[in-house]
Amino acid sequence: MEPLISVIVPIYNVKAYLDRCVESLLGQSYKDLEIFLVDDGSTDGCGKVCDRYAAQDPRITVIHKKNGGLSDARNAALDAAQGEYYAFVDGDDWVSPYYVENLYRALRKADADMAVSCFEEVFEGRGIQSQPAAELKNFQSLTPEACLRRMLYQDGVETSTPTKLYKKELFEGLRYPVGKLYEDIPVAYEVLKRAARVAWIGNVDYYYFQRAASIQNAAFNPKKLDGVEHCRAMLENVRRDHPPLEQAAECRYLSTVCNILFQIRDKAHEPERKLLWKEVVRCRSAVVRDPNARKKARLAALLSYGGYPLLRFVYDRTQWRGKTR
Repeated sequence: MEPLISVIVPIYNVKAYLDRCVESLLGQSYKDLEIFLVDDGSTDGCGKVCDRYAAQDPRITVIHKKNGGLSDARNAALDAAQGEYYAFVDGDDWVSPYYVENLYRALRKADADMAVSCFEEVFEGRGIQSQPAAELKNFQSLTPEACLRRMLYQDGVETSTPTKLYKKELFEGLRYPVGKLYEDIPVAYEVLKRAARVAWIGNVDYYYFQRAASIQNAAFNPKKLDGVEHCRAMLENVRRDHPPLEQAAECRYLSTVCNILFQIRDKAHEPERKLLWKEVVRCRSAVVRDPNARKKARLAALLSYGGYPLLRFVYDRTQWRGKTR
């Protein structure tokens, strides 16, 4: 008998997409699952949809709770999970039939503590471009430091919690920071610190749905500076724990700062814009000098020497996320 795997799904006001998400989990080729649907105080009827699925499949457990945010929802399920491994899916995303099985097979093949696969961004109104596969693609067994390097350079590994399978021991005493945005960043660094080996596969098994109302695509608010705070803390941790990766951490930090900076489009947040621009100026030289830096980050660093208006102009002319080409 295969080990039990806990799949944790935080849900808040995503009723229009919830059936797609849950059906993709019920259709997994790996069957020994407990699926936690965490209704985080939804007001659009998600709770009733969750209860309907729980009545149909005994593997589903529904947690109804007062709204506390993504971290609080994940933590509630982590406290109740009984599986030997944990996987995560967000309520408006969905997965291929091989999502869990491919991660588990990769983890076992590498004798690893966690496994990482790939995702595809699917914009509203568009279809999937990739094709799921039952066999492992481009399997690699990585040291935690090698995986961290790839995460910092955003080279096939992201800080996001989904697209990964974790041994439960990695989360002992570890929970997501409640009340913070970009909560995946500090947890991603901590679980990598605890892992002895990481499996990586090139399988695209997770479909990351990009909708206008999502946290990432919503209008700027100062809470988004949590992402800068988390990345700055990660940079300091890398300097302490992995000095050879400091340049990589600077690159990741600049990418986060620019991502949030470009979300500011009004004069009401001019103080935040100036603060973020100051950070771009502070760390751009390290990224320009790094031959391993992502092309996008290095280009942004170079363009920044022409001033904020130039960088903003180029960004606006090249940005197409969520738009029809």
